[in-house]
Amino acid sequence: MRHLLLLLSTLLLSVTSCQSQTSATSVADKHIERGNALSEKGDLDGAIVEFDKAITLNPNEAFYYYNRGNAQRDKGNFNSAIYDYDKALALKLEVPEVYNNRGNARMEKEDFDGAILDYDKAIALKPDHANAYNNRGYAQQQKGSIDEAHADYEKAIVINPSDAYFYNNRGSVRRIKGDLSGALADINKSITLDPKNAEAYCNLSLVQLSQHNSLEANRNLRKCYDLYGWHTKMPSRT
Repeated sequence: MRHLLLLLSTLLLSVTSCQSQTSATSVADKHIERGNALSEKGDLDGAIVEFDKAITLNPNEAFYYYNRGNAQRDKGNFNSAIYDYDKALALKLEVPEVYNNRGNARMEKEDFDGAILDYDKAIALKPDHANAYNNRGYAQQQKGSIDEAHADYEKAIVINPSDAYFYNNRGSVRRIKGDLSGALADINKSITLDPKNAEAYCNLSLVQLSQHNSLEANRNLRKCYDLYGWHTKMPSRT
């Protein structure tokens, strides 16, 4: 009888423990839902607080760290973002977006070699990851590896021929390589796909300056700044 009571007690404790863990996970998931909703509204601080609560309740859920890493990256906390992506990977969240997004955070820190390694891994996991090719191309361009950048932009466009930024980026390296007609075609395609793509107008202005067309260059430079705002720092595309 004593052994039976001991066995029943053990089973009861096990069931209670499982129920407690299930309850904690359920509550943690609710924090993640709230965090994602806040992040979409632009309340990154509020989102991070919710993600913190989820991680406290369930510190072994890799996806929680990934979500918080995205919010940290969007907030400009690149070291914190990289920490969270590292943690997600350590917990075996081996998906291309973790590597791609960690690469983006490393890019912001001008760790171009580290970013390229991450994009390599993202592409290895998902060979048709157009954004990873584009991002790797951008990192290569920042390093001065223009041919490699051009090849990556080409690949991104083959995979997704409807993304305005891919054409703009390929146009920028074509201008650097001296292919002004190719650059002009790409940048005009970018503007056709996205007439509010301010970076494309900036690149168009640079091409027109190279063609000694200062009147059109000035007009497009003004268009670029009108879209960005004269007092706004122009961002880099990653």
